[in-house]
Amino acid sequence: MIIMKMMKKGQQEIMGLAIVILLIILAVLVIAKLSPNKEFYFKKEYEQSELASGMLNALLTTTTRDCNWLSIGDILQDCAVNNGNKCNGQNSCSYFEQQSGEIFGNTLDLWKINYKFSAFYNEESPIIELGRQCINKKSEMSLLPTKTGVLSVKLDICR
Repeated sequence: MIIMKMMKKGQQEIMGLAIVILLIILAVLVIAKLSPNKEFYFKKEYEQSELASGMLNALLTTTTRDCNWLSIGDILQDCAVNNGNKCNGQNSCSYFEQQSGEIFGNTLDLWKINYKFSAFYNEESPIIELGRQCINKKSEMSLLPTKTGVLSVKLDICR
């Protein structure tokens, strides 16, 4: 009888210990869930950086059927140098804005990602700007050589 009482008391102590351990595990899980996730932040920052890089590269290397198979980058260079007409008599700047607007419309706009695209020799006076200004952003820049200097092409992905 005494042994039975001691076994019941031991079982109660083990059950109490198990409940305490479960409460500790639950508290740790709640704290982990509520704390800011730095891994998520770095992953999102990396994704935005890669999106800006990939989007800018894809835009500049895309070729056009109705503009003598020139790349969008070549058309932008022509626009920047002499507001050219390499696109079957159509102004290169307006053609670039039309085509890049369509590309951004079918990608970033569709995905509801805010962006700002600009092409400039001097950042204070851009030749072309598309999208909206953003304060907190991830940027990618590409340089295009022209006859009159180096044209900077920048894509900002807003956070």
